[in-house]
Amino acid sequence: MKTLDIERIIARVDDLPTLPRTVLRITELVNDPKSSARDLARIITDDQVLAVRLLKLVNSSFYGFPQRISTITGAIVLLGFDAIRNLLLTTSVFDLFSNHKKISLIRQEQFWDHSLGCAVAAKVIGNHLRYDKVEELFVAGLLHDIGKIVEMTFLPEAFKDIHHLVERNDILMIAAEKKIMGYGHPEVGKLLAERWNLPPKLINVILHHHPPSMAGRFAFETTIVHLADILSRALNIGYAGDNKMPALDRPAWDNLRIRPEAIESLLATITKEFDEISLFISYTT
Repeated sequence: MKTLDIERIIARVDDLPTLPRTVLRITELVNDPKSSARDLARIITDDQVLAVRLLKLVNSSFYGFPQRISTITGAIVLLGFDAIRNLLLTTSVFDLFSNHKKISLIRQEQFWDHSLGCAVAAKVIGNHLRYDKVEELFVAGLLHDIGKIVEMTFLPEAFKDIHHLVERNDILMIAAEKKIMGYGHPEVGKLLAERWNLPPKLINVILHHHPPSMAGRFAFETTIVHLADILSRALNIGYAGDNKMPALDRPAWDNLRIRPEAIESLLATITKEFDEISLFISYTT
């Protein structure tokens, strides 16, 4: 099917989630070079739930700051505008879909665990490669399969057919999606990301995380998420909708220049950090 067909389907979903107004406002401030930490703190503290979550996260072992951070302004100064936006986006996305009716075929919690595992893996790989915006990679990993959640929640009959085809033929979910619908979760996720006005880099990662070499100027970040997806599957973190391992994009992998002997250490770090952050960000956060 053409993208237009997907847009028509999405257009029929009146309750397709939108980001909270506070998060949208925060995004505007982050993109405004005239904004200060105090401006951002004022918006966050007006939303008590977001403020509490933010302080809970920055004081977790996931960040490991030596002293307790007691103010929103302090958190912003330490982490930076982009990281704060990404953290709040993360918790908001969990809320959006946990409030929708679940179906019993595959629990949404298992999808979220896979997404969170991929997010943690992307951050760990980014740190290993000394990438300067690891929080951005974390969010990209978290959202890479967001299209599957949209399908599960708003296209339940098609999703059920996809699930049955995956089980019957033991194939990747994306292959089953294309057989049933003519397109896959990356295209659906891209539309939702555009609806949320997310940055082009995130949109490209969502769209191309299976063939990262096609992501153009964002191929490096997309390859990190591509590898993170594979490593989180190897660790059996959550469930991505099938029992197959996606093929590694070899040219993209070569561009990362990660030594094969480093993989074992990366896997151990991913496991440790996933256990830590899952205590603070859960499906029912």
